[in-house]
Order: sequence, then C-alpha cells, then structure tokens
Amino acid sequence: MQDLLGRLTALDPDASETLKVVSYFDALVARSVGIESMLRGAAVLSGATVGHRDARQIIRVRADGVRIEAAEPTGEWAVRDSGADAVAWIERHGTPHANDAMILERLTLALGIIRARRAGDAESAVELVISGFASAGERASAASRLRLPTGPLRVIASPPDPEPRPQHPSAVVATRHGLTRATIIGAEADGADAWIEPDLRLGIGTAASVESLAESWEAALVAARLTTASEPVQQADDLGALLLVAQGAGGARHPDAVALANLDDRRRELLDAVVDAQSVRAAAMRLGRHHSSVQEQLAVLVEMLGYDPRTPLGQARFVAARMLLRLGD
Repeated sequence: MQDLLGRLTALDPDASETLKVVSYFDALVARSVGIESMLRGAAVLSGATVGHRDARQIIRVRADGVRIEAAEPTGEWAVRDSGADAVAWIERHGTPHANDAMILERLTLALGIIRARRAGDAESAVELVISGFASAGERASAASRLRLPTGPLRVIASPPDPEPRPQHPSAVVATRHGLTRATIIGAEADGADAWIEPDLRLGIGTAASVESLAESWEAALVAARLTTASEPVQQADDLGALLLVAQGAGGARHPDAVALANLDDRRRELLDAVVDAQSVRAAAMRLGRHHSSVQEQLAVLVEMLGYDPRTPLGQARFVAARMLLRLGD
C-alpha cells in the first residue's frame, strides 16, 4: 500500500489523496475503534463536522475532534446510508471538497464493519464508560460488563501498542491528537505495571468513580501530551491547578507560548535551567557556561519575554507558557 501510494503521489496527486483516505480508514478498522472515534477520524480528515444517526442515537463531531450536540442532517449536506436505519453525513457548506465522497463512502463501510464486530464487546464498553456523552444508564451497563473493581479508578492514555495486561480493560480511541489507547486501572495501582513492556509514554488520569471516568480520561489525554523522552510518565494529579489551565487552553496559542516558540533551543534550555535551578549561578554550572554569559543572555531574554522568570509571578507565567507550548506541539 505504501509503495503504491508513493508511486501515485508522483503520477497523480489527486489519486494519491484518495488512496490516503482508504489507508486511513483501513487503519481505524484494523484498530477496531468505536463509532464516535470513527466519526472523529472522518471529521479531522475532512475538516468539517461529521454526523451519524442510527436507531439509538445521533453523534456529531466537529473538525477539531470535539463532540457537539445532536442534530438531524439537512438537505444541503452529503448523506449516505451506513446500515439499517442508519445514515452518516458531512456538514460541508458550499462546494464539496474533492475527497468528501470518498471519505463518506469509506466512513459508512467502516461503520458497518465496526458495528458488526464490536456489538457488546469489552472495547465498546470501555469507550462508553469513558464517554462524556453516554447516559448514566449506558455507563452503568458498560461498567457492569467490564466487571470493574470497586473503589476509585483511573484511566491511562498510552500509544495504541502494546496492549496492557489482559486483566486491565482497554480500547484504542481516535482522539483529535491521534489514535490513543485508553486503559482502566484501580486508582491505587501503579500505572506502569499494567504493561509487560516498560518505558511507555503514559498519561495517568485523576482518580474517579465509574460515573466520572470521562473526566479521568480527559485528564489522562492532557498528561500524555506533556510527557517527554526524559519524563515518559506524567500524572495528571501532579499538574495541580495547571491541569485546569491546560484543559481550558483548547487550540489557542497564548502570546507567552508564542514568545517561547520564537526562541531557539539553546535559549529555551537556558530559561529552563534558570527556572529549575532558581539561581543564575546554579543554572550556569548545569549548562556548563560562564556565569556572566548566562546573566547577560538572561537580561536579553527578560526584555524579549516581557517578564522575569526569576520572580514568583514570572516563574508561574513561564511554567504555564512552557506547558502550553508543549501542548501546542
């Protein structure tokens, strides 16, 4: 498939884009994602709101991957049957894009496959129990099927592979940031112990009851995006009030984060060292640079940023901006 895609890209860019759509939905089907995740993938791919209606519910997902309120399709949108008493649509205003028809075709085919494959299985139950749009009854029924342990739970966000140990319910979910595995563990368990293979990037959500696992999942997604090669595991609890800042940021880029993005790696490394060490002299030793050189460079950076990261308020602004920059990446 990849070889064919490379050749088509050289011969016919439009044909290669169509093949990318096919490959994309094949990957989602192979991962056995749920209906909402499938719609999220289609929405992100098409850059428009995508909806689906069956006998049970209506689901609509915006182009940024956020689920929105239910609404029936209108006559101006492209609609396609996706099964018995089920339809899917793309809410494109104006002229349809070149790949809208292909996206809708592959989406409806994929929905039919997933619906047949996942009827009542554990993965669909995991998606229901972490969904903020499932009803209380649906979540309770899903939790019963999963036989979740009593007491507080946490959701972990991790790469799709590898799978966790069999005793931990999990499912691969399509998020606006890509395919992510959601795994449910007891709140007191060590998240890393849920996998046989170590050194995974893990975002560990807040402790929650079964009824509030959607909040734990959202926190886990934020934590996962803040992991680094040097810090592969991030606990949402450790973020404190910064978790609220991260969740409220959305896709907006604050000027403080933009200012850091405009700096080169060497200057950001200097600021990181000064804030972490809380001393210019200690930062210079850590960086292996001369104290006076770091002092001079810091003075220039203070002018560029518009605040001093050595002051309490400046340090808070820097830490928040650094986090927002990482989330934007």
